[in-house]
Amino acid sequence: MKTIRLLSICLLGSALSLSACTKGAGEDDTAATDPTGSEDPTGEETGDESPSTSFGEETTTLGFVPDEDVIGVSECDPWMQDCVEGEKCVAYGSSGGNWDANKCVGILGDGQIGDPCTYDGAAASTDDCGADSWCWNVNMEGVGVCTGFCSGTPDDPVCDPGYGCSIANNGSITLCLLSCDPLLQDCPVEGESCFYDFGGNFVCAFETQNLPAGEACGFINDCAGGGVCLSSEVLPDCAGSSCCSEYCDLSEPVCTIEGTECQPLFEEGTAPPEYIDVGVCILPGA
Repeated sequence: MKTIRLLSICLLGSALSLSACTKGAGEDDTAATDPTGSEDPTGEETGDESPSTSFGEETTTLGFVPDEDVIGVSECDPWMQDCVEGEKCVAYGSSGGNWDANKCVGILGDGQIGDPCTYDGAAASTDDCGADSWCWNVNMEGVGVCTGFCSGTPDDPVCDPGYGCSIANNGSITLCLLSCDPLLQDCPVEGESCFYDFGGNFVCAFETQNLPAGEACGFINDCAGGGVCLSSEVLPDCAGSSCCSEYCDLSEPVCTIEGTECQPLFEEGTAPPEYIDVGVCILPGA
């Protein structure tokens, strides 16, 4: 099965206009990124091929909207951290919008993982974290938390226990985010929800528009807690190219969206043990 990247994460923070996080019906996740349509300069795919999901085309696993056609040109490899001494490889917005590529920036501080930090926005993408982390979950005042980079490789990412490697925005973002349960929505930080990252991980990420089920969405974190942004092809009465649906518990299946039913998120035998009961509400047979 073709490897699928995570749908772009929408950026919050005062350094970037909130219009980058606002999309109308029918708009997709390319609104805040560089629509070059260029090929990945590394020629490599990003992420892990398993576990696989139970529906959707190979290039749109689970019906999420991939952002493969929105790729900026990177000057460094976030996995290799191959910048010169005194610099680190971070994600940035090559066109001034959402993160879409990587570049080397100076290490301007020594903030440790978990420390508060300040972030200068997606264009500059500098912060006061140390060499092994990047300022993430930034609020409107530009204050976030130093968050560690994934180690390993795209096919075999490594994070500390209790964390999952979230590979997002065409592989420009490779961060170890707190693991979570989508059915319990147990993220401890206010303003974060549990989202799926295509590698079989569920990780805590900040919410943007907090959209209810049925509303048009474009970014993975547009939907309210317990929601998931899916292609219109697997949902009824979706006014955009993708809309918010909802997770459901296969052991006690309940879907509030009329015309949908609870179906397994993963193909039979591929679900991680902790996610074996996780389903999504979609059209029957989708």
